[in-house]
Amino acid sequence: MTKKIAFFIGALSLFLTAWLFVGLDRYVGDHEVGSAWDPFIKTTPTFQVLFRNPAQYTLDRDPFDSLDSTRKNQFLEYCGIRYGIHDPHRCEEYIEQMRVK
Repeated sequence: MTKKIAFFIGALSLFLTAWLFVGLDRYVGDHEVGSAWDPFIKTTPTFQVLFRNPAQYTLDRDPFDSLDSTRKNQFLEYCGIRYGIHDPHRCEEYIEQMRVK
């Protein structure tokens, strides 16, 4: 009986850790690639699992300065959790560098 309890506690701990530290980012590609979920390790633990860049729609991305205040805040939160970057312009540069050309 105690082995079952220990297994349950271990499994629950593993699940909670994964939930807090692993996220899925919605990747949007062109018509050939389509879209997919890209797993990543969060830089800040959160209960949110599914993430999406609030500045990106299809292949186009809106510059940070053109976003309204709500989307700016969402972008800052996204960059902080996804990349650990808290400067929006540095985050934009990083995202552009990581983009498949």
